[in-house]
Amino acid sequence: MFGLLHCLQVTGVLGDQTPAFDRTEVPSVTWPDWMSYLPDSLPLSTLAIPGTHDTMAFFGGSLAECQSWRLIDQYNAGVRFLDIRCRHYQDRLPIFHGVSYQRTDFIQVLTDTVTFLTEHPSEIILMRVKEEYEPYQNTRTFYQSVTEVLNLIGRHWFLRSNSLPTLGEARGKVVILQDFSSKGEGPDFGPPYPGPMSISDAYQVSDDSVKWAEVERHLNVAQNGDPSRAYLTYCSGTHWLLYTPESLARKINPRVLNYLQHNTSVGSRRRSVGVVIMDFPGAELVKEIILDNWV
Repeated sequence: MFGLLHCLQVTGVLGDQTPAFDRTEVPSVTWPDWMSYLPDSLPLSTLAIPGTHDTMAFFGGSLAECQSWRLIDQYNAGVRFLDIRCRHYQDRLPIFHGVSYQRTDFIQVLTDTVTFLTEHPSEIILMRVKEEYEPYQNTRTFYQSVTEVLNLIGRHWFLRSNSLPTLGEARGKVVILQDFSSKGEGPDFGPPYPGPMSISDAYQVSDDSVKWAEVERHLNVAQNGDPSRAYLTYCSGTHWLLYTPESLARKINPRVLNYLQHNTSVGSRRRSVGVVIMDFPGAELVKEIILDNWV
């Protein structure tokens, strides 16, 4: 544990940056190699993993924007689960959030990911890949376009498995959680999403207290659930009138941080809180999720 804390790097704190919520461009604390302190034998399904919802959603106005840290800064902060939404557009895979183009594409996301893994080979990236919005003027299927991109990046960077591997099996690689159909065109790229995972994603929110109750319920379930099953808790949500992703994150993220600091040892705990997926997470919140691996 001392070695893990020693690797923590602190940067200056500026602007709208709190322990649980961060709207600035650079996290106040970075943990780029935290997985190196965990044994190879651990199944990924048992780990506490910080994640971001709509990882690349930086543009499109208040109802579309979900993050402020660039991808490399998310990785350096300790984020290891990505939610990547690709629109199939003229045989390419630009990143979208709903109707909003995010000024990048799947190739760039994977290029940045490979750069990070090259520099930090102890780490793994869980990447949900989902087809977003309406396809437009394509001559091939979404599966075929994804295949072309993975071949371009290099297939050795991706662990092709229908189940979640151990940490040792996946170090230095991307594990794709496939949220689209192969339609009989070929083997899956990774474990199916949702597949056997337990997922809480109550993203339509009319009352933040109700949303928090669902997040808390699923975090409790995760800690006492089947160690062979992955548990994903989305803390994100929106409402066209009441909540933007940012305004809801300001209410939910501090409650998640308080929960992690005070409640994770309660009861007959069998495992960690699982994958915790957030909008605009603060660096302290990311840190507390990581530290849950040693509770």
